[in-house]
Amino acid sequence: MTPLPDPPRVPAPSRRARPLAAAGIGLRDRRYPPLRVAIAVQTLTQSGLDAAALLEATGLDAQALADPDVRVSSLQLFTVARNAVRLGCRSESGLRIGLRYHVSCYGMAGYAFLCSSTMREAFDATMRFHRLCSSLLSPAWIETPEAAVWYLPPREETPLPDLDPALFGFVRDMALAACLTIYKDIMGSWCMPSRVRFTGPAPAHVEMLARAFECPLEFEHPRNEVHYPASWLDRAPQLANPITAAQVSQACARMLDEFKWQSGYSRRVYHELTSTPGRFPEIETVARTLNMTSRTLRRKLEAEGTTYSGLLDSVRGALAQDYLATTRLGIEDVAELLGFGDATSFRRAFKRWTGLTPAACRG
Repeated sequence: MTPLPDPPRVPAPSRRARPLAAAGIGLRDRRYPPLRVAIAVQTLTQSGLDAAALLEATGLDAQALADPDVRVSSLQLFTVARNAVRLGCRSESGLRIGLRYHVSCYGMAGYAFLCSSTMREAFDATMRFHRLCSSLLSPAWIETPEAAVWYLPPREETPLPDLDPALFGFVRDMALAACLTIYKDIMGSWCMPSRVRFTGPAPAHVEMLARAFECPLEFEHPRNEVHYPASWLDRAPQLANPITAAQVSQACARMLDEFKWQSGYSRRVYHELTSTPGRFPEIETVARTLNMTSRTLRRKLEAEGTTYSGLLDSVRGALAQDYLATTRLGIEDVAELLGFGDATSFRRAFKRWTGLTPAACRG
C-alpha cells in the first residue's frame, strides 16, 4: 500500500481535549442484553469453533443468549474473546465480529447516535453513553484542524485481566471494526476513515484489514487511532432528528444514573448514605467502613463514573422528592433531615435538582 504523507502531529487525548468518559469499566456488572455476546459466538462458530467451549466460564448457554430478558456483563464478553484465542481462532476473528456490531446492537444509546444533529454530536453522544454499550476498551476522541481522531488505549493501559498481545489484538480489532460499522450506519456508506493506526506489527490478516477500512493502515504506532476528516463533523447523519435525539438522550442519561447505583462501590456507598435517615457520613467514615482510605474510595468511584459528592447529591435529591411527595413535613423540616443549614439553601439545591421549587413540587 502507498502510505499517505505524515499528517500534522495529533496530540494524545487528554481531559482538556474533549470530555472523556470514565476510564474504568464495571466488568462484572450484568447490565447489557446478550446480543453482542450472541453475535460473537455465532461468528466464531461459523469459523469452526465449538459454542460450548466458547461459553466456558461465562455462566451462559445458547438459551440465555436468545433470551432478551437476560443481562450480561462486559467480563462475559471478554471471556468469550479469551476462550476464542485459547481455542486457536483465526487472527481476523475480532475484525469479523466488529464488522457485525451495527448501531442497532447498542439499544437506546444506538438510537441517540443515529438521531444526532451532526457527526460531531454523534461522536459526543458516543462518549457520553458508551458505558451503556458494554465497551471493553474505553474510547476517546479529539478534534484537530485536519482530523477527528478516535483513540483506543494501548495494551499496557487497558484494565482487562491477563491481556496478552494476541488477546489484545482480538479485542482491539473488534473495537476498531465496530467503530467503522457504527459510523457507516449513522452517516452512510460513504463514511470511511482517512487512516487507521495500530500499536504492534502488522498481523497475518493485514489484507483483510485493508479491505475493511479502505484507507491507509499504519502499524507500530504509539496509539490505536481511527481518523476522519474534520470537515465532516458538521455533516448531518442520515436519520438526524434533534427532537428525538433530545428525548432519547434524556432516557440514556436516566439509564446511566441508574447504573451508578448498580456499580460495585457506588452501590456500597449508596447503602451507607441511606442506612441512617437524616445522617450522611463523611467520605472518610464510609471509607473506613469499607476498609480503605478515602483516597482509594475516590479513585474507585471515579473508575465507576461518579464521585462521592455526586452520589450524596443524588441521594439527597431523591429523598427530598420522596419526603415532599409522601409526607406532610414542612420545608424547614425536610431541609433539616437532609442536612441543610437552612431552608433557603435547601430551596436552592432543590431548584438545581429538579428545576422546580419545593412548593411547586408538592403542588
